[in-house]
Amino acid sequence: MPSKRNVKLYEEINEILQKKPNVLITTYNGLTVAQLTELRKKIREKNGTLKVVKNTLFKIALKNSEKHEFEEKKDKIEKTIVGPIAVAFAGEELPAIAKIIVEESKKEEKIQLKGGYFEGKFLDQVEVKNIAGLPTKEELLAIIARGLNTPAQKIAIGINEVIAKLARGIKAVAEKRNK
Repeated sequence: MPSKRNVKLYEEINEILQKKPNVLITTYNGLTVAQLTELRKKIREKNGTLKVVKNTLFKIALKNSEKHEFEEKKDKIEKTIVGPIAVAFAGEELPAIAKIIVEESKKEEKIQLKGGYFEGKFLDQVEVKNIAGLPTKEELLAIIARGLNTPAQKIAIGINEVIAKLARGIKAVAEKRNK
């Protein structure tokens, strides 16, 4: 019979998984409270949640989730969810959160990406790092905005040139008549 505390923790993990099904599994063992708090803050700024979880409860939550494959990749998942882990729960902002964890892992070797889930599919460490290399939503919007702005800029410059040439032509005709 599971304890009331474990039932509550399981329900909490399950609830977060339903709201934010994309997850990143990372190590954290050896971080100070200040370092872990700072990492949580950075992830929260990208609409994510970093939570230290019990491996068994997390595996049960994944297994019972309709949104996550488990049985097909059970061996890989079992190898990934080993030792003390923290899970970053994300919605659409998985690339941004993965990027934060990868950047932090460069500064602090105690933080390492182990794997994760994206759109219900299990991803190993390499695949998650590839996702971290993708542009974030904000970066994509900036790229699109630049792309949309360029043609408008060229049209404005073209129209401006036509008007300037017309003005120079009128000025030349006026000067010729005044001579």
